Amino acid sequence: MSVRGEIMVRDLLWCCAGITLALAPHVTRLPVLLPLSFVLLLGWRLLGAYRKVPLPNRQHKLLWALTQLGALVLFTLVYLRYQGEMGRDAGVALLSGLVGLKLLEMKEARDFYVICFLAYFLVVTNFFYSQAIATAVYLLGVTVLITTALIRFNSPPQQSDAACARLAALMVAESVPVMVFCFLLFPRLSSPLWGMPGADDHGMTGLSDQMEIGRIAHLGTSDEVAFRVAFDGAQPRARDLYWRGPVLWETDGRRWQASDVARMGTAPVVARGPRFRYEVLLEPHGERWLLGLDVVTSSGNVGRTSRAQELTAHNPVKKQIRYTLESATSYSLTDINANERRAALALPPDAHPRSRELAARWRAEGLAGRRVAEAALARFAEDPYAYTLTPPALEDDPIDEFLFDTKQGFCEHYAAAFVVLMRASGIPARVVTGYQGGEYNGVSDYLIVRQRDAHAWAEIYLPQEGWIRVDPTAAVAPERVSLGIDEFRDAEAPLRMLSDSATAIAMWRNARQLWDAANYQWSQWVLGYSPQRQRDLIARLGIKHVSVGNLVLALVAVLALFLAALGWMLLRRRPRGAGPAARAYAQFCRRLERIGLAREAHEGPLEFAERVAGARADLAPAVRDIARLYSLLRYADAPTGADALRQRVRAFRPARQPQAS
Repeated sequence: MSVRGEIMVRDLLWCCAGITLALAPHVTRLPVLLPLSFVLLLGWRLLGAYRKVPLPNRQHKLLWALTQLGALVLFTLVYLRYQGEMGRDAGVALLSGLVGLKLLEMKEARDFYVICFLAYFLVVTNFFYSQAIATAVYLLGVTVLITTALIRFNSPPQQSDAACARLAALMVAESVPVMVFCFLLFPRLSSPLWGMPGADDHGMTGLSDQMEIGRIAHLGTSDEVAFRVAFDGAQPRARDLYWRGPVLWETDGRRWQASDVARMGTAPVVARGPRFRYEVLLEPHGERWLLGLDVVTSSGNVGRTSRAQELTAHNPVKKQIRYTLESATSYSLTDINANERRAALALPPDAHPRSRELAARWRAEGLAGRRVAEAALARFAEDPYAYTLTPPALEDDPIDEFLFDTKQGFCEHYAAAFVVLMRASGIPARVVTGYQGGEYNGVSDYLIVRQRDAHAWAEIYLPQEGWIRVDPTAAVAPERVSLGIDEFRDAEAPLRMLSDSATAIAMWRNARQLWDAANYQWSQWVLGYSPQRQRDLIARLGIKHVSVGNLVLALVAVLALFLAALGWMLLRRRPRGAGPAARAYAQFCRRLERIGLAREAHEGPLEFAERVAGARADLAPAVRDIARLYSLLRYADAPTGADALRQRVRAFRPARQPQAS
């Protein structure tokens, strides 16, 4: 038996497990040398605990110097990797490296506590990157594990690991009400208390203000959620679910990109038919684009609306945001100025010769306006064009090769080719990118729009009619528009050939919808708990005037009531006889102190008894009996025995051991 304060191997294993699991989610975010170094340092510390290798200390000066050099290398690596910017990523990297080095010098109880508290802080840093349900559940488990390590370290060796883990889980569970109260009542701020420089756009996918052949096809294979939409009342038809994003005007023959030609000013929108009000929960994508149902008629204070009806935020969308819009799916955009007309007719010189020749033939045949558009759509519908997610590569002139050679493509191929044909025919046209369709989630009554729903279509300008949406993809694959890309992909899947595949697919979709509904509610009520939602909640409680001071007072009052209730419960649960038993045990400890065997502050009754028994074998039976009986009364809630303990303490009269001559 070791004196408490010494770090036992079992304590070390629990501590290392907690640190490793707290660090695990960061592995892919850190420079590769840091996780490797942590694994080496962890292995070194564990081997040292089993006395397989020496640990660095002043007796092993070379090893001690090696660790000092490692600390210097760590600081240099972090400085160079993050170019001296101490933000979120650099701070997490530095903390991860320091925790590994601290493990090597962990020798005393103080070191153990420092490591555990660093592990708690490492848990918190994971929320800088993800606040999903899965992350919260995982880190809650890691918190229980680290708490178990602390309890294990402060418990008698004979107490089982399972008992320590149960106590840790109970303590964490008992803290949940306090956490909920603080979350609900702590004053919410519209901006963070501090900035976190170093955040980047890694891992973000979505539309941009450029479209190159193959870009949307790549998004078409992604299951990531782009945004979710909850309608206030009736929903539009599936074929009307066009979510407008960047409008592309300029092209070099292969790449299309947005232009400032229609960014300034506003253009009138004449809405026809019903208007739809809805709330959008947009995932971060690193750009300024805000998605809205085509076309937005009212955006409130959300972003800016261009003359091309693009909705953009004031800053890049690097975190999940929520906004409310109103849209009409039947509308008219009749305004076009000279600059827009010029941009909507421009084609790169000497590009697309065969497309220009086809447009010239149509003009020679007397086709104009809407009839030209109908001729282009008829070509897509009647000729052997195919809609595919894996089109062949286009090496030279992508538009001509697609229109006259491969005839296989994704929505971007059809939209770009259609716009080229219209411009070559003298009709102003532009490419519109965004999303089309969405998956209805019946669990929570909202639409999920995924990256694979990314779509491109065209708009042409006709006199007396204005800008008109034309979706060339619908002429080739109408099911892509009416049913969505999910049905198109399922139709191509070999799994459909199996007799029971429909049931398996349905079960998979139901499970996925349940999980997404849980994430949606989490985003609504936890991640989206804004100052306005807090004020609404408090207003429902009957408090009309909400201020930061009132919130602080309410929080303090709730916490005081909670602590009072907790104290009352602890008093009710106090073991019977604990008062007399504690007084008797204190008298027992004083008698031992008189003979030079003082109890240390960190020692439990059983530990102290074993130390006394080791020092004075003649006192061992009486000391162990008193300690066992006191432990049963004080900690195991034994119903009787206080009188027996007092009698044993009265009879306990230890004599000082004579000095050896």
